[in-house]
Amino acid sequence: MKIRYSSVRGSVALLSLLHAPLPQIQAAALEKSATGTPGAPVSYYQDIRPIFQANCQGCHQPAKPKGGYVMTDFRKLISGGEKDGVAIVPGDVKKGSLLEQITPTNGSAEMPKNKPPLPEHEIALIRRWIAEGAKDDTPADAKKHYDTEHPPQYSQLPVVASIDFSPDGTLLAVAGFHEILLHRADGSKLEGRLIGISERIQSVRFSPDGRWLAASGGDPGRLGEIQIWEVATRQLKVSIPTTWDTTYGVSWSPDSKLVAFGCADNTLRAVEAATGKQVLQMGAHNDWVLDTAFSAKGDHLISVGRDMTAKLCELGSQRFIDNITSITPGALRGGMNAVDRHPTQDAIVVGGADGAPQIFKIFRTTARKIGDNANLLKKYPDME
Repeated sequence: MKIRYSSVRGSVALLSLLHAPLPQIQAAALEKSATGTPGAPVSYYQDIRPIFQANCQGCHQPAKPKGGYVMTDFRKLISGGEKDGVAIVPGDVKKGSLLEQITPTNGSAEMPKNKPPLPEHEIALIRRWIAEGAKDDTPADAKKHYDTEHPPQYSQLPVVASIDFSPDGTLLAVAGFHEILLHRADGSKLEGRLIGISERIQSVRFSPDGRWLAASGGDPGRLGEIQIWEVATRQLKVSIPTTWDTTYGVSWSPDSKLVAFGCADNTLRAVEAATGKQVLQMGAHNDWVLDTAFSAKGDHLISVGRDMTAKLCELGSQRFIDNITSITPGALRGGMNAVDRHPTQDAIVVGGADGAPQIFKIFRTTARKIGDNANLLKKYPDME
């Protein structure tokens, strides 16, 4: 099976959207989905699938089939799970369990579980699609699907976007295409292929206690996702759909309870690893946020991005505190791609497009002045 990446069709429109605020992008997408082309049938691929992808597939996919129900495969989406019978009866909105489960009663709905009900216009769109025959118009080249029984087969070596050792040094996690490859650290055995719904895996990180493995990624221009895997069982415990593009730079809090990550909508975010509940969203960056790190105490977050800055945010208040790096025009050349904190000290090393790794103290001890770079502790020689 030959792996092919998504086409660049519509790239011009996508590039223009990337500069728009996220609420504007979401509103435009919802309006398009809710209205579509006047008189045209509702499209599963363009209108219905994104709703399920954003709200349902995190808990109903091959890696985590809650209730035995898989919504990433169209045939299984129609047939339903283990307990509730057929989910969708094409052409008949009065039969099938799906509509009943997503339609709220007294302000609450059975699904999505532990989340607000779907908006009325999305439920109406799903109902109309079912009434029109619940047809699958997914393009043939978009129907490829990977799971444990059908893993990717590489026709050429994939790009390795991220690697990480487990804290005890016994395992090595390697980012692949649609999967995380879990190796014994000595290279003697492939321990597992952790396959989720994300096409791209941009970063992988073990939790400090070694129990969990987090990954950031998604489908470019369609969906961002954070995956939380239980290392011992190789099971996906939490899948968190977020934003409308791939996510980057996942990191763990020192107590292994929170996961932070960067987004292409210029935000830094953090979630509870056990539940997926968002606990922070900071929007001080002016371009994609590519990597993150927690402070030694876990009460602050550091983020770096394509806007050539390293920023400090207070976790509890979700407040932007300071630019750690210089704000002097021309002081930094190119975006910052990576950040890591010293194991015991509140100092970070950053690296990016200028080819010169630099170490900064996280917390400012002097008043900021235009033109200063007071937090800089050491600059390594430029890479030739």
